[in-house]
Amino acid sequence: MISEKLISDLRFYDKPLGVFFTADNCKECDELIKKIKELPISKRLMIEEVNGLEYPEYLNRLTRGMIPTLSILSPDLGIMGVIESTDVKEIEAKLREIVEAYYKGYKGERLSEFIPEPLEVGKEIIYDVMDALLASYPADFRMIEFYKFISSINKDYSKAEKVIKPLNEISEFLLGRKKTINANSIYTTEISFYTIYGLRKVEDLLQLIGDDGIVYRSTRKQNKGLLIDEVMAGNALLTQYENTLNDTYLNYAKKIYDFIINNLSHEKGFRDTLIKDELSKITFLEPLANSEAGIFFARYWAITGEEKSADFAKKAINCAFAGSSDPRVLARISIALIKLQDLIRTNEKGPYSDLRIEFSKQAQCKYLKDGKCYEKIEEIKISYF
Repeated sequence: MISEKLISDLRFYDKPLGVFFTADNCKECDELIKKIKELPISKRLMIEEVNGLEYPEYLNRLTRGMIPTLSILSPDLGIMGVIESTDVKEIEAKLREIVEAYYKGYKGERLSEFIPEPLEVGKEIIYDVMDALLASYPADFRMIEFYKFISSINKDYSKAEKVIKPLNEISEFLLGRKKTINANSIYTTEISFYTIYGLRKVEDLLQLIGDDGIVYRSTRKQNKGLLIDEVMAGNALLTQYENTLNDTYLNYAKKIYDFIINNLSHEKGFRDTLIKDELSKITFLEPLANSEAGIFFARYWAITGEEKSADFAKKAINCAFAGSSDPRVLARISIALIKLQDLIRTNEKGPYSDLRIEFSKQAQCKYLKDGKCYEKIEEIKISYF
């Protein structure tokens, strides 16, 4: 989107760039950008509209995550201002301020990288997640999955379900509060979820994966190579493999695994996106995507026995933990830790209701834990309690 040609045009015409963030079906955004473009001051800028859902890497770098937002950049990609207002008069006044500053020589502030120093994760974070759930923090699907597992192990927590506040209808579905949900999303992250829970055909997901393991952001096929999409698709394919024992899905997951390692690796975690332009060159180790990557790598290790994948899982969750204390991130870290530290391998195909269980050809019995075979899952204690 922020192409070399666009940057060249900005420099040639000596104009700042206004990046207006919109979203699918955002009527307020459509009306606002129309009014902004009609302002006389807007003629002194180039304005690009960007769908923040399709291009979250730009949203992460140029905003606080709010839509609509108008971010102003110099031709050298210095950030000159971020306007979150929907008041056209206020926007006009701020644009005048910014443009005047630009022609007086102000080129903006250099965009910062986000590279948190990794922090070792302890098991105590599971209590932070449970505290957030009990405090009615809006729970996404990983928080719900985590809660259901913990409450199955420690029955005292099952009483807390009535205070859980679902983030969306996906969470309501997992809690059993909705029997059916609309599974018609165009985005890979949601298609992956629907595939995991049998609400969409796996073929819908496979159409979004390239031969080299690169994953498209959506069915639009405009953007690709985002960590969150790679690992969500990877997790869906691992689940599909375990439920069918069809090696095709494991081979797809391996392609995704290889793509991430070869293209998104950073010494302190994993980049949020493939480098495509000057903005995506700025390193951003997004915590939620890294925490989800922790789950993918932990599962890939459990299923294939690839020891390096366990190391990648630890790197991803330590990066995520350093970057955010959001309960959604902590829930994913907790799930990854459970798989790394309390893994139970099985020779029976899925689906599995216990987060500790993963299929492995190495398992020669129903449940294999630390080299010992078990016939009943209840015989295996979890180290968290």
